[in-house]
Amino acid sequence: MNGMKRFLFLTLLSCVGLCTQVMAGEDKKGDRDEEEDRSISHDPVKVEIVNDGVMLHFMVSFDNVFIQVVDDSGIPLFERLLSISSPQSYYIPVSTRENPYLLIVSGDDVYQKFPINL
Repeated sequence: MNGMKRFLFLTLLSCVGLCTQVMAGEDKKGDRDEEEDRSISHDPVKVEIVNDGVMLHFMVSFDNVFIQVVDDSGIPLFERLLSISSPQSYYIPVSTRENPYLLIVSGDDVYQKFPINL
């Protein structure tokens, strides 16, 4: 009888040990580290509002890119044709008397609109 109790106890102990190892190895849903919250942005142009203007960050090169700032009635306030040979930044001074603005960046491989409120 002692042998049977010992056998059942060891079998139960090994089953409990295996189950806890399997459960400990499973990922917890919804529990993420800060390192896992990474993202890669594929936007060719990023816009940053600085002081009294707008900073355009070109992430890729463009042969010809047309930058236009228009007011809410569609009247152009600023227009510039650029050739971006490498990733770089470009500053556009914008007065604060007209608000809101619409910044349009168009070119061979890009067409983006950015609403701007200074």
